[in-house]
Amino acid sequence: MTPSSPAQFTLTQLRYFTEAARSGSMTEAAKRLHVSQPALSAAITLLERDLGVTLFERVPRKGIRLTAAGRQFHLDAVALLSHAESMSERIGSFEGALIGTLRVGMYSPMAPFRAPTIVHAFARRHPQIALELVEADHDELVRMLEDQEIDVAVAYDMAPFEQLEIETLETLLPHAIVPPEHPLAGAPGPVELRRFAADPLILLDLPHTASYYLGLFRSVGVEADVRFRVRGYETVRGLVGRGFGVSLLNQRIANDRSYGGTRVVAVELADRLPGLRLSLVRRIGDASQRVEAFAEVCRRLYVSGGAGAGEGIDAG
Repeated sequence: MTPSSPAQFTLTQLRYFTEAARSGSMTEAAKRLHVSQPALSAAITLLERDLGVTLFERVPRKGIRLTAAGRQFHLDAVALLSHAESMSERIGSFEGALIGTLRVGMYSPMAPFRAPTIVHAFARRHPQIALELVEADHDELVRMLEDQEIDVAVAYDMAPFEQLEIETLETLLPHAIVPPEHPLAGAPGPVELRRFAADPLILLDLPHTASYYLGLFRSVGVEADVRFRVRGYETVRGLVGRGFGVSLLNQRIANDRSYGGTRVVAVELADRLPGLRLSLVRRIGDASQRVEAFAEVCRRLYVSGGAGAGEGIDAG
């Protein structure tokens, strides 16, 4: 390729390339894009030929990874696709309706409680926007925002979101859950956290989550007696329902039955404990109309109390 012959490529090739980079696999990227794997590979091979560089190196039994040239081209490709989407967005706004794709990241433990309501409300209000949903932990959401793999995220503020714009939607205060036979299950009012210090603790052990809950105990001058560390929200509730201990949670569920059919009882806490803030996270200076439309739907649901307990969402 000579300087007088600039590379010719299409937005479709760029989408195929960025999805392959995100997936680390041609096969997985093809599945996500709903195209055949040979068609995707051929498009990327043609892109490499026209650019005159190798974008991916094949790693046996692991898939693909970007070369140095590929990493640089990926940054440019993501920016160009974002610009193209913004152009499409502005054109669509003349017709009175937003169009395009919105990529939303959501903190994995909250997704079962929040995603269905948010996606449903957004789809009703903006039916011409294709919403893509990605579940991930806190650190992965930060990385995907920085790498422009997602446009906006919904998460808790258990760890800082540095150099990102944060908007608090609501605050969820912690509460205890206990089995029905626990002496405090029928408490007439809020209970001090220290009264659970002698109970075995079923700890929701996710990055940043475990330290938050253990810190609550320390803030009232006691150490928690951790019996099980588990990563599943419903695993916590199931173990509590079977009488193995108590737990602390923030997210409320309308149904007091675990997946296994056992019952758990929520107990309000009397202490002034820090809650978890449900936050909308985006890149600083992002003027995307689609992101703002999504933010407005979230505000209607949570800031103004639009989502009811019947949908399994606590008002905090």
